[in-house]
Amino acid sequence: MHPLTFAEFEPLHRMAERMSRGLCRRLGLPAYDAEDFAQDLLTDFLARLPGFNAAQGELGAFALTCFRHHAALLAHRTHRQRALHHPASLDDPLPGGTTVGAVLSEADGYGAWMGQQTDAFADVNRRLDLERIAGVLTEEDAPLCAALARGDVDPARHAGLSRTTAFRRVREMRLRLCAAGATPAA
Repeated sequence: MHPLTFAEFEPLHRMAERMSRGLCRRLGLPAYDAEDFAQDLLTDFLARLPGFNAAQGELGAFALTCFRHHAALLAHRTHRQRALHHPASLDDPLPGGTTVGAVLSEADGYGAWMGQQTDAFADVNRRLDLERIAGVLTEEDAPLCAALARGDVDPARHAGLSRTTAFRRVREMRLRLCAAGATPAA
């Protein structure tokens, strides 16, 4: 491993800081995130330092390559995190010229911002459907329904039934649900 002196490390530290500030600008992040990015870049560089061979190139070029690759990874992670946690911004424009934030009421809450349905009539209809369906299912159906809802690999075994009995019960439940007016989801 190449031992680093302070004189060698200081320019690399400045390089990591410059790259992290640029990364924050490109990603539209606040400036205080640059210090965290610089630490990530330097940590990755130090982890890769044993792979450096002075006979093949300069330390600065090696560090720059490490910083660029890790900065690309950090940018990808940031984009992925934004997509997962905030699929829509309140400032996103809608076709009518308004924004998402202008259309949502405070009563709709965070779920509406995340793309969940906010139709009050659909909620009432869903609640009525669930009440109607709950009246059709029996107590002996409950363990099998719970095992099916959990996605168990072998729901019959988890419900304490043979496979034949479980398939028969599912068929009977489907018939009762259809008779009650429940339509299949898919």
